[in-house]
Amino acid sequence: MNNANFSNDGLQKIDRHFDDYISARKIAGCSLLLWQQGAERHTMFKGVQDLESDTPVSRDTIFRIYSMTKPVASVALMMLWDRGHFDLDDPIARFLPKFREMTLYHPAGDHVSAAGQITLRHLLNHTSGLILPAFSEHPLRELYVADGVNGSRSEGNLAEVIGRLADKPLLFEPGTRWEYSMATDVVGHLVEVIDGRPFDVFLREEMFEPLGMPDTGFHLPPEMVPRFAGNYTRDGEAPIRPIDMPATSRYLAVPTYKSGNGGLLSTMDDYLRFCLMLRNRGTLDDIQILKPETVDLMTANHLDGDMGDMGATEFGGLDWRGMGFGLGFSVVLDPERVGYGNKGIYGWSGAASTYFWIDPVADLIAIFFTQFMPSRTYTIRSDLRPLVYEALALESI
Repeated sequence: MNNANFSNDGLQKIDRHFDDYISARKIAGCSLLLWQQGAERHTMFKGVQDLESDTPVSRDTIFRIYSMTKPVASVALMMLWDRGHFDLDDPIARFLPKFREMTLYHPAGDHVSAAGQITLRHLLNHTSGLILPAFSEHPLRELYVADGVNGSRSEGNLAEVIGRLADKPLLFEPGTRWEYSMATDVVGHLVEVIDGRPFDVFLREEMFEPLGMPDTGFHLPPEMVPRFAGNYTRDGEAPIRPIDMPATSRYLAVPTYKSGNGGLLSTMDDYLRFCLMLRNRGTLDDIQILKPETVDLMTANHLDGDMGDMGATEFGGLDWRGMGFGLGFSVVLDPERVGYGNKGIYGWSGAASTYFWIDPVADLIAIFFTQFMPSRTYTIRSDLRPLVYEALALESI
């Protein structure tokens, strides 16, 4: 494999870094792919899919990508924007009338009417006022969970869950703050309401099949189970323990709730195809998914300032100052402030410590997969970024 602008010493340092994770049994296994300037420059497959089977991690290992589903769902909705179905600043109540009369949370229960309405842009840049129970300690969390509204673990189909979500008060006026939320589940429901096909069918017919992503979907057919990685957690300093294993996984059944928030499974090759489409500004192998200017729009900042300015300074235990948010992706605004890379890098991560980013300046795609929760336990992602740029012989611009 031609390493192009990467130094061998730098790549070996990355490999050793994750050797330490494997040997210390902090994770069962992991994989990394670095693509730059037209070719794969480095791949790394370490450890095992699960400690019980001892099957080595490979490039066709299937991973839970959780919130790396969000960029996929966001692209799906923007495909419909490309086709002229809506304006970004249209209220979502145009398609989902139950969201027309929203209220703002008050601890005493007398919620007051919101002054503004949630728009499609608010959903895509996480400024809608909705929350995600798994990432919130606000009292609103209990209102959501008690009603079976709980991210990818919600009870019911998309229409039922989003209908109940519309009954919940908002945390803040739409557009005034950044809050990680179930907005991308609403995005998935909007896709099926606007298009007419179920969300999963739209994804398969309009994105996965055209792009050649056969292993990406919401459930695991029997023939794919041997390639499925186990998911792990850890209690303090105790050894890692399984929380979802291939033979008994909830992904063996077709889910009623097809979550655009975090429901997809995928492989390294499949997700690379998705990233290459974005890198090419909407096209792969002469198949156009998005218009070039739509990718440019999605990967620009759509916040008033950075995420820190919008109240996200401690989201996930990380510092988000210097980082903006586009329409489905985080976007680097100030490389010096965030500590790595170039202005304009975009990407996102998943709850089981997966991560990807695309750097248009360095013409770089990086995809990292593992299966460990919660992702804040280790500094895998914040360590990986500078290691990759250290290995690049090109200077960051």
